[in-house]
Amino acid sequence: MAERVLVRRGTAMTWQTVMFWVFAGGLAGGVAVGMLNWMVRRVRGMTAKRIAESIPDATAILMQDSGANFFGLESLGGMQLRGNGGLVLTSGCLHFFMLFPRREMLIPLEEIEETSLVRSHCGKSVFRDLLKVTYRAERGGVRGRESAAWYVRDAAGWKRAIDAVRGGAGH
Repeated sequence: MAERVLVRRGTAMTWQTVMFWVFAGGLAGGVAVGMLNWMVRRVRGMTAKRIAESIPDATAILMQDSGANFFGLESLGGMQLRGNGGLVLTSGCLHFFMLFPRREMLIPLEEIEETSLVRSHCGKSVFRDLLKVTYRAERGGVRGRESAAWYVRDAAGWKRAIDAVRGGAGH
C-alpha cells in the first residue's frame, strides 16, 4: 500500500508527522494550562493565608477575593506595575494584601468618597469592569484625593457591597 504524503510548498509530510505535531502541540498547550492553573491556585492559597493571619476573626470579613489584581494608585501614574493579592471588605475598612512586593493597603470606609466601575485605570485595562475606589488620602494623592482600582471576579457586587456598608454607616 502506498504511503499518503502531504505536499506543501515543496516539502513532504507524512500523516504520522502531522499527527506527531498535533499531539506535541496539544501536550504543550495542556502543560501550559496546567502550570497556569497551578500558579493561580498557589497565589490564591498564599493570599488566603495572609488574609487569615491579618484578620483572624473570619466573621469580620464581609467580602473577599483572593485573586484580586491591583491596577495601581492614580497619583503614581501608569508606570507602576500591577499586583496580585487579596481584597477584603470589613465593616470598617477595605483592605488589599499585595503579594509581590509584599504590601498592605487599608482604606477606611469613612474616607471613601465614591465607588465606580471603570474599564481602565492608570492606562491599563483588561477590557472588563474594574472596581475603582476614590478616597481622601492623608499623604500622596492629588489635592488630598486618591483612587485605586482592582480587577475582581464580581466588580459590580463589590461596588454594591461597599456602598451598602458605607450607607449603613451613615454615609
